[in-house]
Amino acid sequence: MAASFGATSTTDEVPAGVDLSGKRVLVTGVSAGLGVETARAIAAHGAQVVGTARDLAKAEAVTARVRDQAAGGGSLELVELDLASLTSVRACADALQADGRPFDVVIANAGVMATPRGPTTDGFETQFGTNHLGHFVFVNRIASLARDGDRLVMVASSGHRYAEPNLDDPGFERTVYDPMVAYTLHSAHRILA
Repeated sequence: MAASFGATSTTDEVPAGVDLSGKRVLVTGVSAGLGVETARAIAAHGAQVVGTARDLAKAEAVTARVRDQAAGGGSLELVELDLASLTSVRACADALQADGRPFDVVIANAGVMATPRGPTTDGFETQFGTNHLGHFVFVNRIASLARDGDRLVMVASSGHRYAEPNLDDPGFERTVYDPMVAYTLHSAHRILA
């Protein structure tokens, strides 16, 4: 019987007893927080992790522990991906496609929260462009690298409960911008994606 996990479960408890040797896993956002911990936990159980970050120097510095704890063939490879730039999204996806190695799991973890009002390089509201559109384009462009039975994990927060999202104005062009309301809207989009 599978274990039950909840709000107090740790990144070490979830994969306990699982051998991920030979599994290739992509994790977006491995330059801080949950992305780094996710990469560490699964590499420690043998997974070959491809981690994305918009700032490779920062990611390199904070992921040394991931490499130190990798076991059973586990590893970490970093690739550049700025989800706030569809040019970067397409370039990263195209490079992964050209490489041709499939993924067993894709964990869409990266994101921004409660940012000041501003646009992505493509002119979308920052949280919508980064958290939703960037991942949407990226995952769809690498979909052919998925094997039968693969998993796509969309990491979302309970931020969608903060306020009712205004789906008629996702860019806050007619609505007063509130960073948390914008985050709420785009947390809901990730859940619905």
